[in-house]
Amino acid sequence: MHIYGSPLSPFVARVILACEHKGLAFTISMPEGGLKTPEYLALNPFGKIPTVKDGANIVYESNVIVAYLDNKYPKKKKVIPASPAASGKANLIAKVCDLYVQEPALDLFRQVVGRAPKDKTAADKAKADMEVALDILNSYISPGPCATGKSFTVADCYAIPALLFATSVGPLFGLKDPLKGRPNVKKYYAAIKKHTAAKAHIAETQKIMKDRLGSL
Repeated sequence: MHIYGSPLSPFVARVILACEHKGLAFTISMPEGGLKTPEYLALNPFGKIPTVKDGANIVYESNVIVAYLDNKYPKKKKVIPASPAASGKANLIAKVCDLYVQEPALDLFRQVVGRAPKDKTAADKAKADMEVALDILNSYISPGPCATGKSFTVADCYAIPALLFATSVGPLFGLKDPLKGRPNVKKYYAAIKKHTAAKAHIAETQKIMKDRLGSL
C-alpha cells in the first residue's frame, strides 16, 4: 500500500494512524512533480492528498480511505466500532475534531506560514471558534487512554492531528496552553502520545511542525 501525502497533513495523518492501528504495511511520499501533474490527477482528479494506492484500488478522501481500510482488512483491528452507540460516539468526536477544532487551527496555521494573508480579525475569530470547539470536545472525549475510552478508534485518527495543530499554533496567537481548563482533552492528549499506534507518528509530526514553525 502506498499513501500519497505528507505526515504533517492532518488529512494524511488520519490514514497513517488507521494503518498503524491495524498493523498495515505502507510507504508514503508526496506525488513526484506535485499534486497537479497529469499522472497524479489520473489517480485523484481533485489533486489533493491523501490518495491511497492499494494494489489495483485507488482511494481518496481521508474518511473514505479509513472506512475502506476497515472493510478491506476486516480481520485486522477495527477503527470504526461495530456497535451503533460506540460508532456514533467515535464518529461524533471525529467530526467535532475535523470541523470545529482542526478547521480554525488550520486557518491560524495558514496565516503563520503565509498561505493566507495576516488578518487579525480573522485570526481572532478562528482562535475564539477553536476555543469553543475545545470546550465542547472536552465534554465528549475520554481522558484516556483513547478518545472513546479503552479502544483506539476513528476518533483518535481525527483527534490527534487536530490537537497537534491546535497546540502548535495556539501559542502563536496568545493561547499559551490551548488545553488549559479542558482536563479531559489535556489528559487524553498526554495519554495518547504513549499509545503504540500513535506515539511514533506524534513524535515525528511534532518534530516536523517544530522545524516548520522554527524556520519562519
